[in-house]
Amino acid sequence: MFYAEDVKELQKTYTRPEVSEQEMGMAKMLINSMDTPFDPSKYKDEYQVKLRELIETKVAGKEVVAVEPESGGKVIDLMDALKASVEKVKKDKETA
Repeated sequence: MFYAEDVKELQKTYTRPEVSEQEMGMAKMLINSMDTPFDPSKYKDEYQVKLRELIETKVAGKEVVAVEPESGGKVIDLMDALKASVEKVKKDKETA
């Protein structure tokens, strides 16, 4: 929630990207297939868990070594990823 003075006007106008009917239909199908009631017990704050482990390690007197970050991930085609996801959901519904 924001106070009125926190909300600012956009400095630049943005145009909406062109979306084909096929892309829109696939996005709607994907969203509808994933529509389930929210269950917060399925989620945990991984950052807090790792932070707690780090603190416990330091308290135990062990040395903490920073892990090298992984290299950048591979770039994928969004449309192919959406198609694969929709196909997976269809197969899951057929087997259920």
